[in-house]
Amino acid sequence: MSQMVQSSQRIDALDIIRGFAIFGIFFVNVPDMIGNGVTFTTSYTGADALVRLLYDMFIQTKFYTIFAFLFGLGFYLFMQSAKRRELPVYRLFTRRLLLLLLIGIAHYVLLWQGDILHAYSLFGFLLLLFYKRSAKTILTWSITLLSLYALLSVLLGLIASYTAPSGDAIGLFPHMPDIRMRINHLFRNGLENLSLLVFEVLGLFLLGLYAGKKRWFEQLHLYQSAIKRLQWISAGLTMLLFIPMIIYYVSHPVYNTLQNYGYTHLTGKTAAVFYVCTLLRLHSGLGSYHFRSLAAVGRMALTNYLMQTIITMGLLRLAAYNAATTPLWIGMIYVVVILILQVFCSKLWLRFYKMGPIEWLWRAGTYGTFSSLRHKSSAHQHSARGK
Repeated sequence: MSQMVQSSQRIDALDIIRGFAIFGIFFVNVPDMIGNGVTFTTSYTGADALVRLLYDMFIQTKFYTIFAFLFGLGFYLFMQSAKRRELPVYRLFTRRLLLLLLIGIAHYVLLWQGDILHAYSLFGFLLLLFYKRSAKTILTWSITLLSLYALLSVLLGLIASYTAPSGDAIGLFPHMPDIRMRINHLFRNGLENLSLLVFEVLGLFLLGLYAGKKRWFEQLHLYQSAIKRLQWISAGLTMLLFIPMIIYYVSHPVYNTLQNYGYTHLTGKTAAVFYVCTLLRLHSGLGSYHFRSLAAVGRMALTNYLMQTIITMGLLRLAAYNAATTPLWIGMIYVVVILILQVFCSKLWLRFYKMGPIEWLWRAGTYGTFSSLRHKSSAHQHSARGK
């Protein structure tokens, strides 16, 4: 959301964290894109069991936590930026969310049912109710919603651990349902999932909004000691929660990921805090230059998120085979290759352009006008070569 902030006002740390989150989200999404993720199976053996354990410990639930937090923070930055320029803040943000909803629905129906954009856009309207509330009120609501969802998710995880996965997912190649079936899936399963997600996602949105109101990321130099303490506390809690996960893995020949779901969910919060604090400390000590690759991906987060699906589903169509039999470790190698390509392409693109192409279209739709996409220097050089 902070794409709307002028380049000179950008907070580098947010771009770096956002890029890091996009990396992790792709690791989470690929197994369910190809058909060997938890949507389709919950039991793993051999090398897949170890990979699944590592996923649950370090990846699963960690990165959407960061991304949802950043969405709430970005909401505050967007509203403040529009307010400084005396623009109609509520109308602009509403238009922005409606555009994101259209993108999310298209992504869900045309490509993959794991889209999160439609959920973010719908829940984003609830943020408007909290924009003028006090920081204390926002934090209270955030903690309450997150606590309720944590309790609910642990209970549902226990129930689900004794049932087989429904496998009710669409979009797997080479067998793609028609558009009508995918739309029905959106309204049947998608809306049902939203009724549960709203507690957690809105809670994380509000935590980001709270951080914005407290100006955490605008005054990072004031919080270095607090960030260090939080880093160590979150690391300690995460390691403690890892212990029962590892014990379960070594004591069972078949690893059932749902048996660890409660711990996976809780470490999703503690590990996310650790990741963010670690990045902030590294950025403070080393400077932005060493993180320019992550920052480039973060500045084009929406474009990169959509391209990850387009590339993966396109390759599956070309391959036209049952990818669900692919070992999890091969999927991880694939993710690394695509992410390296995205880093290269993002850095190259931003040499000539101010933002990603989808971000540019999103901005144009929000403001109702097409701003210049090219950097002035590159546009001038292009004009000179034409002469």
